[in-house]
Amino acid sequence: MLTGTSPKLFDCLDTGLKEDCPYGDITTELLAIEGQGRFRFISRVDAVVSGAPRLAEFFAAQKLAVASCRHPGERIHKGDVIIEATGDIKTLFKLWRICQTYLTVMCAIATQTDAIVRAARAENGEIGIVVACRKAHPGMRADEIQAIVDGGAIYHRNSLSDTILITQNHVRTLGTLPDKLHSFHHKIEFEPSSAEEAYRYAGFVDVMLLDHFEPAELAVVARKLRELNPRLVVGVAGGITLATVKDYAPLVDIIVLSAVLYAPPLNITCKITRL
Repeated sequence: MLTGTSPKLFDCLDTGLKEDCPYGDITTELLAIEGQGRFRFISRVDAVVSGAPRLAEFFAAQKLAVASCRHPGERIHKGDVIIEATGDIKTLFKLWRICQTYLTVMCAIATQTDAIVRAARAENGEIGIVVACRKAHPGMRADEIQAIVDGGAIYHRNSLSDTILITQNHVRTLGTLPDKLHSFHHKIEFEPSSAEEAYRYAGFVDVMLLDHFEPAELAVVARKLRELNPRLVVGVAGGITLATVKDYAPLVDIIVLSAVLYAPPLNITCKITRL
């Protein structure tokens, strides 16, 4: 498991199998399909791989033999096999849909992340792309964090227990921040409501996360923040996409986003054959 991730409360693949086949595959039973078979998961588009090693573990637990498996973060082309396995053909029919769905989600996140990272680094080779993983789908956080890493980004704000991020809800509750803030173990991040508030607390925090700033204003604010605190890490968040990331990348140290977690599922198919 990745360092710093939340405990996995349940396994999404095991749970998916129980949901999808609670009592048996009555179609396969009706057709009296028996014997040994192979299934192959094939990408219909160019993609970045994620989730295949996790599927390999799942297949082994279901007594299937994995014949091939692509590496995490590997770039593949249309028509390439991501993973294939052999075994009892009834088991293959039980597993194929949930495993196909899992791959379409995981590879979509990795592929979209990779595209944003490459677009941003074309403008700023030092930029860090950070994905806000508290917005991951419930029960999928550990898996989706792995997809983010496979796509070349950094995961952030995985849980309330591992990052200090002071938001506007905290400020509204307090009225104002304490004069001195210090954490021995963690850097302190702050999300200001305005440029003036960012300037006020520039010397108190380690990371200033500017939310929904347009590029023109961001350029001015980021420059002044660095003058006030040369050690300050300046970031931007809020609605940044593949189409707009190039406009923000030259201006800041990090870009925080979550859109990749909701990337449209990738076009992946599964083909089952009898041996």
